[in-house]
Amino acid sequence: MISLEKMIAGEWIRGEMLPYEHCNHAFIDELAFVLIDLHNMETDWPDNNMFDLVDRLEPVDEFTENAILEFTEIKPHLTGKVPIHGDLWRQNILVDNEGYLSGIIDWEDASIGDPHWDFRMIRRWIGWNGLDSLLFMYNCGVEWNCKREYIEILDRISLCHSIQIRNKRGLLRHDKPDAIEMFERYKHTWPKSLHPVEPL
Repeated sequence: MISLEKMIAGEWIRGEMLPYEHCNHAFIDELAFVLIDLHNMETDWPDNNMFDLVDRLEPVDEFTENAILEFTEIKPHLTGKVPIHGDLWRQNILVDNEGYLSGIIDWEDASIGDPHWDFRMIRRWIGWNGLDSLLFMYNCGVEWNCKREYIEILDRISLCHSIQIRNKRGLLRHDKPDAIEMFERYKHTWPKSLHPVEPL
């Protein structure tokens, strides 16, 4: 794995995108350490626009409406001001052929924001158990505490945004043809009790 500074600088990283259901413990530890280092960096990046993204969401269904209401409840607690990647998902996380972290790419959305934002999509590829392991390692290395319940709400917000932006603009260049259907399936992994189940 190359250094965080080289990742941010855009140095070439050899590897493949994060596979689905990737729960390699060494990978999770490495990702936790990179996020700890990132979130403790000194930088002059601009502020994150996560609140603007939520403001643009339209309550088109009950799932989205509930996600917006839940976000409104936790918004006063999302006051962290740390450097974040801002778009930490499968395509931007590279691993080597043994499953170890090679690096993180695409830092266009790097900004200053609440650390919970960087965790919001990761459960879709490492599962809920993987997220719990990642959070445990991460929280042991920082002075604050990222809460899983906040990440669950941000995950739902992110799902709603992913669907709405594609319904308005069409599929993104890296999307598979069934991308919208896939996001809809993820929505349905959330039972009304809000106790999450493993992703599809």
